[in-house]
Amino acid sequence: MKTKDISAAIALLLTAEATLFFTFLFFIGPIGTMARLLPLAVVLVLCAALYWGRGWARWALLAPIAFRAWRLVPLTAAAWALGRPGIALFLTLIILVELAAAFILLDRYLRLLPFPFIVSEGASGSGASR
Repeated sequence: MKTKDISAAIALLLTAEATLFFTFLFFIGPIGTMARLLPLAVVLVLCAALYWGRGWARWALLAPIAFRAWRLVPLTAAAWALGRPGIALFLTLIILVELAAAFILLDRYLRLLPFPFIVSEGASGSGASR
């Protein structure tokens, strides 16, 4: 994977995690900060490992992204339902940034896989060419 792609994914992930952490810290306060600091620390360590060339870190980073999306999607839906568009847009942006980083991390593998629904002529077995 190119260094620019890795740097872009790392920048997106760290920006999203840090934004969420510091927003929570400044608006809610220091209560429960250690529980909110753990995901940021995990992503920071995994991003450092990925930047230093550890291939396993790419796959390990998908776990915090999936966990963050799993936790934020219901919160975002609740914010939209309660009529809080500012909070909902903020959380939607965090989700989209994390998913964009996941797509960048998986892009090389997605490009190498053949599309499974493309069937060559004559190999379909439908007998339509008779």
